[in-house]
Amino acid sequence: MEEKTLKFSSRATHICRESDPSQPTHFLSRRYGQRMSKCLICRYKKQRTKYHLHCDTCDYDVHKNCYLLPRCRLSDPTRPHALQERYHYFSSCHTCGGVGSGDDLSYYCATCKLCFHKVCNLYPPEMRHPFHAQHPLKLTFSSDSSFSDLKHLPTSWQEEPSDSETEPDASESDDVSISISDLRCKCCRRHLQEVYYHCSSCNFSLNLTCTRNPPPFTIFHAKSHEHPLSIFPRRIPSPCDACGLSLENTHDLVYACLSCNFIVHRACIYLPRVIKITRHPHRLSLSSSLPSGLFRCGVCRRTIDVTYGQFSCNKGCHYAVHSRCAVDERVWDGKDLEGVPEEPDEDVQPFERIDDETIQHFSHDHQLRLHMSDGACDDDENKFCQACIIPILVSQLFYGCLQCNFLLHEACASFPRVKDHPIHKHQLILHPIPPDPLKVVQLQGGGGRYSRYVEGMFKCGGCDQSGYGFVYICREQGCQFQVDARCASLPDPFIHGSHSHHDLFFNHTKGECMGCKTSHCSPFYLECMECKSFLGLKCATLPSKTHYKHDKHPLALCYGEEDTTSNAQYWCEICETILDAKEWFYTCNDYCNVTVHVKCLLGNPIFLKPASFDLGNVTVSVIRNSDNTRAVCYRCDGRSVQPFLFKFANASSCSFDCLWKNVFKYI
Repeated sequence: MEEKTLKFSSRATHICRESDPSQPTHFLSRRYGQRMSKCLICRYKKQRTKYHLHCDTCDYDVHKNCYLLPRCRLSDPTRPHALQERYHYFSSCHTCGGVGSGDDLSYYCATCKLCFHKVCNLYPPEMRHPFHAQHPLKLTFSSDSSFSDLKHLPTSWQEEPSDSETEPDASESDDVSISISDLRCKCCRRHLQEVYYHCSSCNFSLNLTCTRNPPPFTIFHAKSHEHPLSIFPRRIPSPCDACGLSLENTHDLVYACLSCNFIVHRACIYLPRVIKITRHPHRLSLSSSLPSGLFRCGVCRRTIDVTYGQFSCNKGCHYAVHSRCAVDERVWDGKDLEGVPEEPDEDVQPFERIDDETIQHFSHDHQLRLHMSDGACDDDENKFCQACIIPILVSQLFYGCLQCNFLLHEACASFPRVKDHPIHKHQLILHPIPPDPLKVVQLQGGGGRYSRYVEGMFKCGGCDQSGYGFVYICREQGCQFQVDARCASLPDPFIHGSHSHHDLFFNHTKGECMGCKTSHCSPFYLECMECKSFLGLKCATLPSKTHYKHDKHPLALCYGEEDTTSNAQYWCEICETILDAKEWFYTCNDYCNVTVHVKCLLGNPIFLKPASFDLGNVTVSVIRNSDNTRAVCYRCDGRSVQPFLFKFANASSCSFDCLWKNVFKYI
């Protein structure tokens, strides 16, 4: 198994401490699932960790936990002294001068023969930093500090950088009356903490958290640049040559090759060279520039500056992606494919054609024949597609089983077995039945949690809806992502009837859905880049036409009416209440003027079919609500207007919400 790097900049955090200080620095890579040789530090092989670290140049392995053992901050970063943890009395801490009581954990450096309190080992009284190599920096407590020693510092100062809001750099001043709140760190450009490192000669200051892991002076990475790159300690409002973003980015360091006029973020040094993302059928390669012309990023859809680095198609397609967009963890699977031969395209057909009208579909044991739906929709209420669970309407082509009631829309029968889709970074594979049934968790009295499984049902990761039908499952081992065939069949870009004048794109941004007018419609949204409008997948996958059992004509989805000033009122034929014409609803305008709520017509959840499943000792049957008397719900005492009922024992529920409360209470 080749190395898999989850974040492209992860190598920048692990320095090889065995490399020659006079030579370019080596970095350790992460190895997942590989056998390791003896750990360089503990000399043992076995240790249960997610990954271990490896230096390709020096050819050695080290456990992650061994590498992260505390080390003496007074030693050379490339030749660190290991600190010994122990409880013992000592007369003077090297940093604060305090006494060690022996009751608290402390550290001892056998090489330097120095003792430190647990926190004091992180911050020596004096240090040199690559941002200010000409003078040593001294540990300084501000005059208005609330801390008298290092032992009472906040825990966050020992782990992460300051999280105060980033603001523009303050102007320099020698005025000693300036408050500590007016000064800023030269590394992260945030307000100085109450304890910091300072050079009085140059009025140069760094926050404690920015001195924890001093960056290397020089990085040599031949894949990104032929010359060694040196740290550039100043923040300048210029673009990075690799990603085009400003070098004022406070979350990364900057390295430069002055002879080549090349300057980049440290993370951009480790950008992969060749990648594959599910938004494009071909591999993408990192390039320093593009031919002149208009290129829009295949992820964020914004214009690409062709003079800076980006990923472009290996096959010559007019397709490119910003370098930072391409390696976003939601887009890229973390694999650098440089030097990895391309695998042939997997051609797995969903069916075998027997003749012009007959097929053998992978999802069904019997042969299917092509038909035209030529009767009224209410002649057979079970005339629905098993893939998308949407009724088959008049004049629609469909495949029907020659021996049973199995039906598929002609388009649904052609769903590809293997699919790449922008909704997920891994390849998806089609299943007619979900491998894992829907898990239902219910809180009971006393805070206990009880789980039940519904066979044949699943929850879509795209629209967050539960239901039946075909499902695409991620084929990457360990990834649990799944999406229904309806969401997976949405193209990118997508033209929807509610916003037909502009294309909609899959994006990672969210906003108020044009359909349901809420900001929590679905986990994923489509976005109009022109109008900055959003459409959740739950609303995007509502059928444009569907069937109502009391109307012989199909009902069309109306996307709301802007002009609602007329005195006429719409009424829902099902629940017999007023219908807000500004909201989406179904109607038969051409013939009957029937209007119904979306929820009343389609139900909750929408994509159900007649079936049965077991919850504990109770068998629940899903049946069509064809009773004119409208059954009374066991839980809410209301008469059901939903298209389906949930029957169990001698009771029924009107919706899934009532079902879960009913059945768990009943059993």
